[in-house]
Amino acid sequence: MNKSVGELLALKELQALHKVREPGKTITKLVELGILIRGQGCYSISKSFLNALKEAGIRVDEL
Repeated sequence: MNKSVGELLALKELQALHKVREPGKTITKLVELGILIRGQGCYSISKSFLNALKEAGIRVDEL
């Protein structure tokens, strides 16, 4: 599977800035759980997860 520059940067950022040891596995799991959606060269938070946050009273604009 080809990876875009945006996807590679996401992996590097998780590893370097947030100390995630296996960022690829982490992103894959978040996609499987429906938290993230893999777009064209990027990852986005899914609408269903955003709605769940809002229903829980979490202000998304503060994240």
